[in-house]
Amino acid sequence: MSWLAYVDESIRTDDGVYVLAAVALDRADAAAVRAAVRALEPRPGRRFHWRDRLPVARQAAAESLAALPVLPIVVVGTPVNPRRQERARRQCAETLLFELAAAGVDDVWLESRNPLLDRRDLDVVAGFHARRVIPRGLRIGHLRAGDEPLLWAADIVAGAICAAEGKEPAYRDTLARILTEHRLGLS
Repeated sequence: MSWLAYVDESIRTDDGVYVLAAVALDRADAAAVRAAVRALEPRPGRRFHWRDRLPVARQAAAESLAALPVLPIVVVGTPVNPRRQERARRQCAETLLFELAAAGVDDVWLESRNPLLDRRDLDVVAGFHARRVIPRGLRIGHLRAGDEPLLWAADIVAGAICAAEGKEPAYRDTLARILTEHRLGLS
């Protein structure tokens, strides 16, 4: 078995919640999972994005994901100062990448934000490698969400958890059977 993981974030600035979500899966299942997630977006050339969906589409996406051979792993960090989101990302990434490595993931793909922030992510990862938080064999890169539907799966998980933090637990409840969640008190 060779495992992959796709990672996305979601932030509730009004509540001070930062969510970093990964969807891990066996490389052998990637094509089937990609096709199932792609089917959630009926408009060709567009990507599924949680925040653009009505509740019925969000619920359908969570139900679809819960039926797929994936392992969602989430790190929820609170409280987040809106001016310190990058610090929250670093702290959550440390826990998430550690958990992904412990689960046997070989390759991690983060959603690309922009060249500067992507470089910052890789510098943070280099620090994790140097401190031996994660093994050097854990490969980490960036992909554009429009190019990789498996990032949409991570977006669904991040959105579901953020919604639950905002007192809409139904989406998280749908994923609960397959979800691993960690909570961090951010400093």
